[in-house]
Amino acid sequence: MAKKFQTLKMEAGAYCIPKRVQARRPSGEDAHFFCSAAQVIGVADGVGGWSRKGIDAGKYAEELMTYAADAVEGKSPGEVNPRRVLEEAYLNAAAEGSSTACIIAVAGRWLRAANLGDSGFVVVRNGGVLYRSPAQQHYFNCPYQMGCASGQSPDDAEELVVALRAGDVIVAGTDGLFDNMFAWEIAELVSACLRDEAAAEVTANAVATAARRRSEGRELTPFELAASIDAGLESYIGGKIDDITVVVAYIIE
Repeated sequence: MAKKFQTLKMEAGAYCIPKRVQARRPSGEDAHFFCSAAQVIGVADGVGGWSRKGIDAGKYAEELMTYAADAVEGKSPGEVNPRRVLEEAYLNAAAEGSSTACIIAVAGRWLRAANLGDSGFVVVRNGGVLYRSPAQQHYFNCPYQMGCASGQSPDDAEELVVALRAGDVIVAGTDGLFDNMFAWEIAELVSACLRDEAAAEVTANAVATAARRRSEGRELTPFELAASIDAGLESYIGGKIDDITVVVAYIIE
């Protein structure tokens, strides 16, 4: 008998911790969305350097995710092409600034993503890291970005495909997560939350809170390693204070 084709879906929850409280934008310079009907996650991180020019660095990221959400409205999961979603959002966003962006779509038993910059995702399976999306950087702490005078566009996004199965967990986030926690640490924390039967939003909260704690501490972090290896900053210790956005998606039949 032929093996039954497995159709999977995401049940997702999100949590954001800004590096400083902003009434106009609770998630700081990050932005995200989740469309349950289309089975799509999006995360974006506005490049903070624009604030030195008097520009709201989070506005472009916010617009990018708003238009990405508009691009998948009314679509079924099988109709979503992540790169085209990025392209449509890019063409519509008009605010000054630039941003990294990651669009993740699940259809059938496949994850498909388009990732530009150093936001991204981890897929956790059976307590370990099945996959970690690669970051795109020009050099240390300077990611690929789309927007005003950025030099990149959705054409530069890396397209990624991962085979999924029920029980997997997708953890998407901005670099505030991945600069402060190693992928294996994220996997261990997600596994602990699964043992406690935590909802996706509760797990996202736990992961974001752990990343925030690491950002303020002196424990070894991915950012410290990169500062030492890639930039020769051997005196740098600990994490990186930043906006932190985490979207956790449980993969179920």
